[in-house]
Amino acid sequence: MAPGALVGSGALEPVQKLASGGCDNTVKVWKMYNGNWKMDCFPALQMHSDWVRDVAWAPNLGLPKTTVASASQDGTVVIWTVAKEGDQWEGRVLKDFKNPVWRVSWSLTGNLLAVASGDNNVTLWKEAVDGVWQEVTTIDQ
Repeated sequence: MAPGALVGSGALEPVQKLASGGCDNTVKVWKMYNGNWKMDCFPALQMHSDWVRDVAWAPNLGLPKTTVASASQDGTVVIWTVAKEGDQWEGRVLKDFKNPVWRVSWSLTGNLLAVASGDNNVTLWKEAVDGVWQEVTTIDQ
């Protein structure tokens, strides 16, 4: 926006972010700043006690809340949320699956989470109105 202008003259630049997990047992959120990826959460998100095998960013469809799911060798899935840009991320354990969790994947609308775990099951989860995650179904392999 030009100095003194009341309205901008163009579209806002899209915010580019990604989430990663790895052998340090953490989830890191990254943001593109001037062509370089820099960590956007300090400290890294720590609730897992073993390798983070997968992370998945939920589509937010214009909602202010941002959600990421992480799956770990420790058998847990953590749902990470942040209310708005600059706030602290908060994590809640979805469930201890008692087996390594290999993959997490969101539906296109972001309201269902599929979890593939080491017991050869895929479970589908949905967040209730009160914010509690509930298992919808189990698909035996």
